[in-house]
Amino acid sequence: MNKLSIYLLTLGTFLIGTTEMIVAGIVHMIADHFHITIALAGQLVSAFSLAFAIGTPIIVTLTSRFDRKKVLLGTLSLFMLGNLISTWSPNFTTLLLSRVLLGISAGVFIVVATSVAAKLVPPEKMGNAVSTVSIGFGTSLVLGVPLGIMISQWLGWKLVFALLAILSLLILIALVRLLPSLPGGSPVPLKEQFSILKNRKIVGGLLIFLFLITGYGSAYTYLAPFLQETVHLDTSAISMAMLIFGAFALIGTKVGGIGADQWGTVKTIISSIVFHVIALILLPLFTGTIYGTLIVAAIWIGAANITIPALQTYFIQQAPRSSDLALSASSSIAQLGLAIGAGLGGITVNSIGATVYNPWISSIVVLLGLCVAWVTFIKQKHFIWQSPQNR
Repeated sequence: MNKLSIYLLTLGTFLIGTTEMIVAGIVHMIADHFHITIALAGQLVSAFSLAFAIGTPIIVTLTSRFDRKKVLLGTLSLFMLGNLISTWSPNFTTLLLSRVLLGISAGVFIVVATSVAAKLVPPEKMGNAVSTVSIGFGTSLVLGVPLGIMISQWLGWKLVFALLAILSLLILIALVRLLPSLPGGSPVPLKEQFSILKNRKIVGGLLIFLFLITGYGSAYTYLAPFLQETVHLDTSAISMAMLIFGAFALIGTKVGGIGADQWGTVKTIISSIVFHVIALILLPLFTGTIYGTLIVAAIWIGAANITIPALQTYFIQQAPRSSDLALSASSSIAQLGLAIGAGLGGITVNSIGATVYNPWISSIVVLLGLCVAWVTFIKQKHFIWQSPQNR
């Protein structure tokens, strides 16, 4: 019974990942539908991410005493409502507001679902349960986003959100029947949540994460129009490309976890960011061929996803007694970075009138993250040549 509940929570995170990232694949369709610029349509990512980053810690704190099952069911209901509003949206403003609702509900669901999964299993199986729920988000990049793009091409982009709402309802009904009631815990005051910012090691890691995700979001949000403009891919080809990129994202995530264990977090973080920067610099230079563009883009996405688990492991190492708070802060920082990145990418597109140079702007931002990483680790005497035991 508990194992089935965990799988349902995994399906929930799959839907959330698809809802968040699908905009990057259909941004040009939304822009055409509402007769707006691609840059403006890209701000749907910013709305979702800002709502996620700001709203999640507040709502999680306010609902910490409530039964975990009721919180999950409530947030999933709001998530379903947000997708229904996206389906109905008669104008861009309504769609933008629906993304705010989706961002808040998605953030709370992910945090609570992860916590619930850990409580449904014995302590020795906690890691496996948490990783199972997390896989749902990664799988959305491999399956959810490409399928969403294909459905958008065949039947219109609004139907994707309608299907997400229906699937949310089915998961909601199943959780009502199968998920046991779980008591809430003592609330963690916001002041205590911000106390981790006194730890310079954590602050340095969060700054690295902010620059990394901002640079990534600046290019990834406009990846579909980039592929259209540079190598003239149609919607079907873009959906296949997104499938490939999603696979590289999963591979990168796996490599990042292995690298953190075997080579150390610092070496893994530095190396992956270096490859991230190089791939972004090379991407506009390889647009002469489709295969060259896809290969470089896949390397870029894979390298970016190597850094994420290595940074998360780093946070746990540096704040073992408050790792949940550190990881929660990193989640908010990641969403804030996506919001800033989408805005920065939109400004670049508006200024230049094309998406071809977005990767170069992104590379500058990620390079700043590399500089912060270098300074942070040297100050902590964490040289990248250290063995994993000396991390």
